[in-house]
Amino acid sequence: MAKIKGIKSKAIGATTEPRALSFKTGGRLARKHEYTIFNFFALSSWCCMITAACLGSLYGGQSHVFIGTVVPFLACNWAAFLQTCWMMATAPRNTIADRLAYLNLACRFQRLCAPTALIGMVTWAVAYRFRGKASSSAYWIIFLVVWIFNTVVCIMNVYNNISWESQLLWQLAPDYPQGNFWLGVLGIKYICRAPCPREKGQAGHDLTAEEDV
Repeated sequence: MAKIKGIKSKAIGATTEPRALSFKTGGRLARKHEYTIFNFFALSSWCCMITAACLGSLYGGQSHVFIGTVVPFLACNWAAFLQTCWMMATAPRNTIADRLAYLNLACRFQRLCAPTALIGMVTWAVAYRFRGKASSSAYWIIFLVVWIFNTVVCIMNVYNNISWESQLLWQLAPDYPQGNFWLGVLGIKYICRAPCPREKGQAGHDLTAEEDV
């Protein structure tokens, strides 16, 4: 695979996107175990976030019950966030199979950040509306920051990762049936759900190889 609209695939991988980090720490987890850990952190963070939103509205942002739920929310959310960041930063992108896995990781990023941004937006909107009755402004400020941060991350991830990888796969593997793009953007479903083409993925088809289209 060499030329894509006049540009060699080697040049694409070498000049227009960052390389994967060349080092990893710890042993390699099986994919199902790694996804189980991610789902645990994500679900725990959403449960703690909703609980913190409810308790904060009743007892205020300085109450012990609010602090006791918002801290676990932030810890679990950042654990899932950094876990996915590390997976994407160290993921190779040399074969079609690597590209499919990376695109699904980008969709998983949306699965974490989009619901978090939505919960944060709703909580902030209600809390800000009744801010005059609140005991402190820390309650709605925390959810405002959470909403803005996750919204920005979602937009950047869609622009820099999902759109880029999806369009590149249309050129490198036009016969591969990609799923619904917008469901992937919302984190509802992975874009790459079909098996990887054997001749261009499982057999180690290298995207940096120079061969005519």
